[in-house]
Amino acid sequence: MKILLLNPPLYDLSKYRKGLLLSAAPALSLGYLAAVVKKAGYDVKIIDMLFYDWEKVEEVLHKEKPDIVGITCLTEGRMSAFRLAALVKKVNKKTIVVMGGHHATYMYDQVLSNFQVDFIVLGEGEITFLNLIKTLNKKNNPNSVHGIAYKKGTKIVKTKDRAPIVNLDSLPFPLYEQFDFDAYPKVSTLNPQLIKMNSWNQLKDRKYASIITSRGCPYNCQFCSSTVFWGVKWRFRSAQNVLDEIELLYKKYNIRYFNFADDAFTVDTKRAIEICKGILDRKLDIVWDCTTRANFITEELVIWMKKAGCIMTALGVESGSAKILKNINKKVTIEQVINAFKILHKVGLPAYPLLMVGNPGETEETVEETKKLINIIKPFNVAVSITMVFPGSALYNLAKQQKFINDDFWLSDKPQPYYTLEWPIEKLEEWRDKLTYSILSSNNEKIKWSLSRIGRNIKYSFIAPVFTIPIFQKFINSFRIFLK
Repeated sequence: MKILLLNPPLYDLSKYRKGLLLSAAPALSLGYLAAVVKKAGYDVKIIDMLFYDWEKVEEVLHKEKPDIVGITCLTEGRMSAFRLAALVKKVNKKTIVVMGGHHATYMYDQVLSNFQVDFIVLGEGEITFLNLIKTLNKKNNPNSVHGIAYKKGTKIVKTKDRAPIVNLDSLPFPLYEQFDFDAYPKVSTLNPQLIKMNSWNQLKDRKYASIITSRGCPYNCQFCSSTVFWGVKWRFRSAQNVLDEIELLYKKYNIRYFNFADDAFTVDTKRAIEICKGILDRKLDIVWDCTTRANFITEELVIWMKKAGCIMTALGVESGSAKILKNINKKVTIEQVINAFKILHKVGLPAYPLLMVGNPGETEETVEETKKLINIIKPFNVAVSITMVFPGSALYNLAKQQKFINDDFWLSDKPQPYYTLEWPIEKLEEWRDKLTYSILSSNNEKIKWSLSRIGRNIKYSFIAPVFTIPIFQKFINSFRIFLK
């Protein structure tokens, strides 16, 4: 039995004013699946088709002749995943198509009912996928496999939920031998925060990899669906297990820049410090970044992070308004944010807040509160996004109750929508730009920023005619804040 694990080609959403969803590193989800399946003795191959055209995709399918194809399905690239599934069936209708990932998990009924997918692995996939393969190989009833959904005639069957993997150290490392790290864009092209770093020229050509040291998040923010996918309990790998993987990537694949891709890397500060000390003890000459929360920042932790090569960290702040933080169930206070940045400044570790505009209850006043917070914490940069509605999140359930969206939306090729029930997109873009602009320290930076916005708006005026704001108005909007 030959198993092929595929990351679908990029899906171009430029007509909706959305850029390409690029990745600077291999798809770890496929790496973990492949490692588990190979360990069990099966013939498995990973092919990242991110930069393939569809002619090459078809050529590969004819050449490989797989019995089972596993496809990653995320919300923004779902149509590419569905097209890939259809192409698999076109090449050989007997090939079994298994889909996994966030979108397939949340919308399994719709996906199975409308697209050429045979099975969906729900949530955490390693054990489930392996059990499904074993069952299919023996031609047994798939209903015995926990954690899947599948077609049975005209009906959709969902089996019993699978319990989360308790001991993450029991999983083998991703099957890195099947990844070509040189095939991915340099991290400097994908992380604009790096360009603000004084050491950017020394960082931009370092070989890069992401690593996941834990699964899930102990919180349940309204806009996020992580706990639905991974379960409500935060689970983590031991420091020694994490360090062994870092050392493998360092010595065998020459990786020198790491991104800890956890939802919140420092939930357990003791473990995070142990990882930092281990990097130093093993003399691993690396740099790295991570994302965490303000309430998980301590001075001792930050000191060790910097010593161990952390060059910057992002904090999920979202808003400077206590009202908005309550609305989105953030469970962090403005005081904790201010204190965290005080510590980071004191130690000298660059940090920036992840901010949002457009959450339920947002107003001019709450945006001003966020701007005020930025002025207090003085980050070296900010990352501001407009609130989007993702399936599986509490915000999605609210948006459905408000008749803002329904499940049929995901049958279109549109990206996940901005939450525009309370404010139009033009106002949300104005607020986003206002917060971004607030950190620019010189007129030169402000002019460059405004010109970049003009270029972006001109581009989308031509390729996205569905947006009817006149080009002249786009020019004015780009300079509006600067002219103030």
